[in-house]
Amino acid sequence: MVTRDLRKMGRRDVYRVLSSLVVPRPVAWVTTLGGRGQVNLAPFSSFMGIFNPPALALHVGRRSDGSLKDTHANLLARREAVVHLADLALLEALHASGEEVPPEVSEAERLGLETVSSRAVAVPRLADAPVALECLLRQEVTLGERSTLLLLDVLVAHAAERLWDEALDCARGDRWEPLARLAGSGVDAPNYAGLGPRFHLGKPQLP
Repeated sequence: MVTRDLRKMGRRDVYRVLSSLVVPRPVAWVTTLGGRGQVNLAPFSSFMGIFNPPALALHVGRRSDGSLKDTHANLLARREAVVHLADLALLEALHASGEEVPPEVSEAERLGLETVSSRAVAVPRLADAPVALECLLRQEVTLGERSTLLLLDVLVAHAAERLWDEALDCARGDRWEPLARLAGSGVDAPNYAGLGPRFHLGKPQLP
């Protein structure tokens, strides 16, 4: 067993170790509106769902100079976002949207991604993303000088028809291949995965 005491490690080393162990991680692909009305788009893999109340938790770091990333700044200014989940067909676009560009540049437009109007927020959603969750910023929790947790209320959920089971009135996990992040740092970053095999074991019972 390899052991690392995170209390004695620097920030970059802690990130490398912990992000390699907490896998696979869903990827939040987030659209926000910039100051000029441009659609900013960025992926975040420190992300989770909260189901009662319907909410999402999104961790956002700061740039190396300490400034806010565009998604964070836009959320503070307008309090609205759409969080998408992508599948393997959108892997290259999702990966490319993580490139650092000036805030006035629309990653969605740059990548040729079509957007459509949302129902409850002004931020548009990606037409080809299989899942889109319209969100409103509930709370910003500062975790350190370079670390913030954003809590988002989910107002409206959209899913592609191919995912949906009408009888159950929910999406089926065996009908799509959502993207996940794996470990990776330096020249090895980032690594992605699909779900792979699914297992159905029924109701849990003690042996």
